[in-house]
Amino acid sequence: MRNAAKSVLVVEDEKLLNWSLVSSLSKWGFNVRPVFTGNDAVSQLEKSDFDIILLDYQLPDLDGISVARQIRQKQPNAVIFLVTAFQLNELALDAGLIDVYFNKPLDLQQLRQELIKAPKWHGAKELETQRTS
Repeated sequence: MRNAAKSVLVVEDEKLLNWSLVSSLSKWGFNVRPVFTGNDAVSQLEKSDFDIILLDYQLPDLDGISVARQIRQKQPNAVIFLVTAFQLNELALDAGLIDVYFNKPLDLQQLRQELIKAPKWHGAKELETQRTS
């Protein structure tokens, strides 16, 4: 029997990538809520708690680092995965704003592996079991 599914907020303005992430994460057993802007992400943080936030760096309204700062204030225990097409300044990682970052194009298998070993996420064994089935 599985524990309750972990909740993931997907913040990605590219519709096809957003859909692909939501589809994969749902298939892997996560409860997923997609949004397309930084402001929508901040609004969702007011309404719900999330275990994991998958966050694009370049959004149409706010940059991902600004959103990550607000996430850390509102939900400090959330695991933040930042996705970027740009070279990321390691300071965001060092400052504890984000936990993991990925370069685009995003490799879904790499994402899954990072979800399995996410440092703050205690449901990793569930996903590891699903991976082997």
